[in-house]
Amino acid sequence: MRKIKGRPFASAILAFGIASLISAASAFGAAVVQESKGDVRAGATPAQSNPVVLNQRVLSGSSVITAPGSRVTLRFDDGQVVALHENTEFRIVEFYYRPQEPAADRAVLVLLRGALRVVTGALGKRNRDAFELHVPHATMGIRGTDFMVAIVNSTYLSVLKGTVAATNVAGTVAFEAATFGSIATPLSLAVTIPESALPDAASSAFDSLGALPITRADSAAGAATNKIKLPENAAPRAQEEADFGQETADRAHELKGDLGREFGKEVSESARELKGDLGRESGKEVSESAREGARDRAPLNPKRQ
Repeated sequence: MRKIKGRPFASAILAFGIASLISAASAFGAAVVQESKGDVRAGATPAQSNPVVLNQRVLSGSSVITAPGSRVTLRFDDGQVVALHENTEFRIVEFYYRPQEPAADRAVLVLLRGALRVVTGALGKRNRDAFELHVPHATMGIRGTDFMVAIVNSTYLSVLKGTVAATNVAGTVAFEAATFGSIATPLSLAVTIPESALPDAASSAFDSLGALPITRADSAAGAATNKIKLPENAAPRAQEEADFGQETADRAHELKGDLGREFGKEVSESARELKGDLGRESGKEVSESAREGARDRAPLNPKRQ
């Protein structure tokens, strides 16, 4: 029995299609690199990190690290902005935001070292309890906020707008706009301090981060259209699940059609080849049978009688 050709080619098409769908899912990220200066890296772990490029998508689960003299600004899909100072290690543990799913909002961020500034977006505005910034000494919650945090042995806090709540085992303390705070250990309650009490490293970081021209992306116009604003030349932003699901379904449908056409074409060609082979074999057998029949029907040679 002859095997039909074309299976390896059809399998290759299917594998390519699956890879394309996985690639599309990878674009379903958390933030975009809006501005970068110096040596900034991102990856699943610091050891696996690579230099970032402008407009690069940064996925949930990524670590972002800035070297001395470097900084980066990340714009999240809800319009939130996170600016990282030099010598900083930051991790996006989880970020989930879809305009039509407020109940599913989730933003879990970690500052391991260095300093950052956070300007909250639509997620922080509509679902404040969904936001968490973890630092070595506490967890920061928000109330519609623009704030900065620096780790210099202790954790220091500067609130520019809104309110920030610092919580650890000792309790919760809320900091209003234009105030500074300090958290010495995970076991000590956060306290308000004057700006003059900030260590030089924290004061310098706050001066640098505070001078950045950061604005929220969820403006009235953006909210009116229920769309997320990103840089015009940004890499593909995360889509709403419905759009993503529809796009995936459309691609799968196209893939199925391509696979069917290619496979059907090769099956047809193989069938024609098989038919031709069978025809030639059959014709050969008929010819041989005809010759044998002719010999059987031929009269005996009189000379041999």
